[in-house]
Amino acid sequence: MGNWHLAGPFLRLCFTQPKRVLKGLFHFTMEEACRDHVIKKYGLAKGLPTVDIRDIAPGLDDTITHYTYLDGTSRVTDFALLRALAKRFPQGRYIEFGSWRGESLANVSPLVKEVIAMSFGPAEMKKIGAPDAAVRAAHLYSKGLPNLRLIEHNTQTYDFSALKGTCDMIFVDADHQYPGVTIDTRNAFTLLKDEKSIIVWHDYGLGYEKPNWQVFRGILDGAPSDKHRKRIYHVSNTLCAVYLPEAVKASYPEVGWPTKTFSVRITTDKN
Repeated sequence: MGNWHLAGPFLRLCFTQPKRVLKGLFHFTMEEACRDHVIKKYGLAKGLPTVDIRDIAPGLDDTITHYTYLDGTSRVTDFALLRALAKRFPQGRYIEFGSWRGESLANVSPLVKEVIAMSFGPAEMKKIGAPDAAVRAAHLYSKGLPNLRLIEHNTQTYDFSALKGTCDMIFVDADHQYPGVTIDTRNAFTLLKDEKSIIVWHDYGLGYEKPNWQVFRGILDGAPSDKHRKRIYHVSNTLCAVYLPEAVKASYPEVGWPTKTFSVRITTDKN
């Protein structure tokens, strides 16, 4: 019988909620187009090769704060990865594309000399239709950071000339559609300070083991050359991709098979 029984409900949705149907079809079409492009142009049908988080953060033992467990935030392991990488640059400059509530900034700020946040301000958020709670939450956890420089601007239209070649670590977590990721990736590479500098992209993964093809294509197309693309990896147990300066061992782990476990201690604090 297959899924023919869904034909009726689908047709009803086409008439009763055409905008939602078209939005879903557009997203599916974009995902498939990006997947096809990545496979044909780069031969990466299985996604990026994966580097074990333990190789980037040996002896990982850390505490994550300002964690909300709400939609729109990173996973705990994503923050752990950011902190592990930021510890390489105690006198460094960290810049983040898309910060919203500021959870990641609050976690990275104590580890580096300067943090720069580039994100929409309340006015821009209202303009794109963000709900009131989301607007009020903007910069909630980052606005009091002593080493923060806040730039309320669209990362895709900002003039980065004053920041080029000055950043030790860049975290790209703004627009997650292909065109926006491509622009943000191109800009991120111009900001790298030297051969030790790092880029981290959030939401490379739809899950821990499944690529987000729009973001994936944007990363690959936005990278300057194959030489740079060969240094981009997925980090195990996270949603992140990274551009690393050092040579690392990477592979394609068996999907669904655990190679490690984590211990998590959880407490709650008031805002």
